Amino acid sequence: MPFVLMRVVQRIGARAWRGPALVLAAAGLLGWTLIAVFEKPGSELRNPAHFLWYFFVSGTTTGYGDLYPETAGGRVGGAIVIVAGLTAGLMLFAEATLWMAKGRTMKANGRARLHHRRHIVIIGYERDRLRAVIRQLRADPEFVRAPVVTVFWPGQLTGENPDPELYDVVLLDDTAYDRARLADARTVLVVGRNDDETVRVMLGVGAFLRRHGATAPHLLAGVHEGGRRAEIGEALDLIGDGIETVDIDDPAVVAVAIRNPGVASIYHNLASTLDADSTLFRVDVPEGAGEWPRLDLAIFLLRRGSTLLAVGDSHRPNARFRLAAAPGETVRGGQSLAVVAPDRPVIPWGELSGRPAAQDTVAQG
Repeated sequence: MPFVLMRVVQRIGARAWRGPALVLAAAGLLGWTLIAVFEKPGSELRNPAHFLWYFFVSGTTTGYGDLYPETAGGRVGGAIVIVAGLTAGLMLFAEATLWMAKGRTMKANGRARLHHRRHIVIIGYERDRLRAVIRQLRADPEFVRAPVVTVFWPGQLTGENPDPELYDVVLLDDTAYDRARLADARTVLVVGRNDDETVRVMLGVGAFLRRHGATAPHLLAGVHEGGRRAEIGEALDLIGDGIETVDIDDPAVVAVAIRNPGVASIYHNLASTLDADSTLFRVDVPEGAGEWPRLDLAIFLLRRGSTLLAVGDSHRPNARFRLAAAPGETVRGGQSLAVVAPDRPVIPWGELSGRPAAQDTVAQG
């Protein structure tokens, strides 16, 4: 039996905090026994709740004096509590402090396990680009408090995380995806150091999610070379459905793609002249052609196979184009249009204005 008891004590003491905790527990039990045996029946210290309070204030040497033993045996129990608090209590406090400091250091160096849910994981660390994307995200009220975790390649980050208020870091190793809580993320963006690496990393991400049976988060693949977008897209389709590609050069575009699943494909189409059958054209509205509600003009163009994408403020080469329509907005002569159509559109402005077709003026930008 003594051998077994020694083995138990040895196992408990294998971790530095367990020894002091065991001493405090033993001191509390012995102190309570002595006080319960020797103190008078009406003593408040014999009440378990009052003894716990006494144990705490005496063990921490605070000593309010509201409770104290009155018998010799009770005072021995109190002394045991005080000595245990001065020794084992201080050791336990020191171990707790070291443990918290170690946890902070591990988190700052990317070696800790995080506990986020519905967060954004960005695999591939480039500080300036990452900060710019997060600034764009924070402009959306829905994403003001969304946690961001970046998984960085070995050697990418030296020292501690320089921006702990913006994002958490995780070092890429065999446990990185688990520590980053990839299965609980709302969005995962992979940005390899080149496009081939992006595909390889996304393959690993897909395998991890399947192994964990996770509901697939919104997956985005950052593309460096726009000319290879189609090739990269085909490779990603082999990994899984719904993986979007997004150009990583513009942080605003990346942020929009993160906030709005599916929107990245719109940017892709625009970047590659929309699709095989349509192109984006600029069309200037002739001076004095008239004025129409923007909605009426958009419907007029749709009926002729064209889509109104944006409205410019003038004919100037650097005219500012506005995608979103303002309430009650009108379009008038002297402005410009961004129109998606199979061929450069010929717009019968006279028909739109209700004039005879013979008076139509053709604007071809």
